[in-house]
Amino acid sequence: MPQEAKLQTIWTTALGSLEVELGKSNFGLYFKNSQLLSLDNGVAKIGFPNKIVADQVNARYYSLLQGILQAATHLDRVSLVFETSDHPVAAPIENIGPLFETPKEDKEAVFEAVRRANLRPDFTLEEFCVSTSNQLPFAAAQAVAKNPGREYNPFFIWGDVGIGKTHLMHAVGHEILRKNSRARVIYVTAEQFTNEIVEGIRSKNTSGFKEKYRSADALLIDDIQFIAGKDRAQEEFFHTFNAVVQHGGQVVLTSDTKPGDIKFIEDRLRSRFEGGMVADISEPDHELKTAICLLKAKKRGIEISTNIASLVASSVDNIRSLEGTLQRVLSEIQIKKLPLTEISVAKILKISPVNSPAVSHVDSRQLLDLVCAYYNLPIKLIKSEKRDKPISEPRQILMYLLKCHTRMTLTEIASFLDRKDHTTVLHAVRKITSLLSTNEQVQKDINKIEEDIHTYPQNLSTSR
Repeated sequence: MPQEAKLQTIWTTALGSLEVELGKSNFGLYFKNSQLLSLDNGVAKIGFPNKIVADQVNARYYSLLQGILQAATHLDRVSLVFETSDHPVAAPIENIGPLFETPKEDKEAVFEAVRRANLRPDFTLEEFCVSTSNQLPFAAAQAVAKNPGREYNPFFIWGDVGIGKTHLMHAVGHEILRKNSRARVIYVTAEQFTNEIVEGIRSKNTSGFKEKYRSADALLIDDIQFIAGKDRAQEEFFHTFNAVVQHGGQVVLTSDTKPGDIKFIEDRLRSRFEGGMVADISEPDHELKTAICLLKAKKRGIEISTNIASLVASSVDNIRSLEGTLQRVLSEIQIKKLPLTEISVAKILKISPVNSPAVSHVDSRQLLDLVCAYYNLPIKLIKSEKRDKPISEPRQILMYLLKCHTRMTLTEIASFLDRKDHTTVLHAVRKITSLLSTNEQVQKDINKIEEDIHTYPQNLSTSR
């Protein structure tokens, strides 16, 4: 038997065992378009369509896949090596239908097509922040957008409110229109879809509705669980779904729950939901929320520190709330002319910057080390009586930070820095608080020192 045919036989056997072990949904999610590339000296090279899927298989199913291949090859030991896009494991390009193969379109045509499709301009793949909580749905969205109507049809995205399902759905629409602005992409909520059915029945004119949706090249329906229990809506969606898929179009759906858990939905619809790619988006982790916060602030033309973004991220549970909270913080900073520091942001959010994930608690000695390192001053000098600005201002900033980031009283701070009484510290705190509203260099210095707090002592060599 030729080597290529032998590899195909082994992989077909392995895939059959994997589908039994994982179930249809997970099998399709991880192993569709995978391929056994070679098997030499007990090393199996397996190709996957992208790195994200390969990494997930490596993390989740390495041992399972290893055992299945050992059984299929009758080898005592098989080591696995995963490769990605260097090996074309997806359908050849010549097999893709002509629906989405068109020359590049100019930006104005694409912009108008996006507006006509009712897509949010900012909900693109480029604007979608990826982490472990959403990397698989993101990879699937890329595959769908690259080869609509062929890869993962339908593409069913589910998860809790405000975690990026709609963004990912819109992003698929954007990518399709970027390749072909003449494609008929339609985005609609399931509620709007249902309302249009009701209106068509009321006016005794459903032909326009049917023509609109059944001729779509890409049909994107948000919150599909809304049609549960609505017989006429389910009936119409069933025929619409079939019509779109039969002429080579792509269907993308979102839901707040997986297909198997949607109550009062017809079995024929449930089976269609599960017939393509079913991908869930988990709750965003803290790192993802922080990254999104940084991106949203930058889009507004505002640079914020990672620690400030982390403070905002720690105060919310989902991405939708994150945007609203960031808007509130930035607006209040601007209206009240407050300094954009961790302290002012924490006060707006009514949380403690010391206890938040953004900043680790430090003691007085650590803060002294950080400030001295930042300004390149010896401890002896910063504790001296010298009043020169290059010395006195860092000393006052240290007093301010000690007040904000420790539980020391003014008297204790004064004693720590060899001052006679607490009035010197009080004056310093008031002065730095005032400078934070007007002096950009002081803002920059304090923000940088606050960023370094949680990585102490690695940043003791930091300089301006």
